[in-house]
Amino acid sequence: MKKLFAIALLGILLFNWGGYRLLTDYLEDRADLQLEAQLDQDNYDESSLISIKVPTNLPYYHNNINYERVDGSINIRGVEYKYVKRRIYNDSLELMCIPNMAKTGMQNARDDFFRLANDLVNNNSSKKSGNAHGHNVKFSVQDYTATPAISLNPAIQLVDVAANTAVVQHFKSIYLDCLERPPQA
Repeated sequence: MKKLFAIALLGILLFNWGGYRLLTDYLEDRADLQLEAQLDQDNYDESSLISIKVPTNLPYYHNNINYERVDGSINIRGVEYKYVKRRIYNDSLELMCIPNMAKTGMQNARDDFFRLANDLVNNNSSKKSGNAHGHNVKFSVQDYTATPAISLNPAIQLVDVAANTAVVQHFKSIYLDCLERPPQA
């Protein structure tokens, strides 16, 4: 019984570490393939297509009145769009896209699960913070290491006082005080 319980806990741990990532990637790919099969069979609603025009500057191109089938995808503001067809017409690339709501839903579910599994949800009203001071401070290696500054200009020397702080010192003696004509070549 203890072995079965230990195996179950190990399975839950491995799923939290990366199993949900593999599962959602598989489900996203499956939804993508199903939508692509529907698009190849022309089984989609023409009114749900979205047109994207991109200006092109090509030296040689051929104006196409008809669209051609193309595969690909683009993510705009968190919504995944699948390319359906394209054409080059009047100095612009016209793409007709359809929203892939199944894949977008899978990505949103994956992100929500990641937030819940890693306790990234901020519900201050329902749960008290373990920190009595009420503020979180995260330290990194960059806070304790100095970044050296190098200047190739001999008139300016950068002196790194602390991390992310630089003092600029100008050496006026390098510059000429009076204007002179350059020497003749």
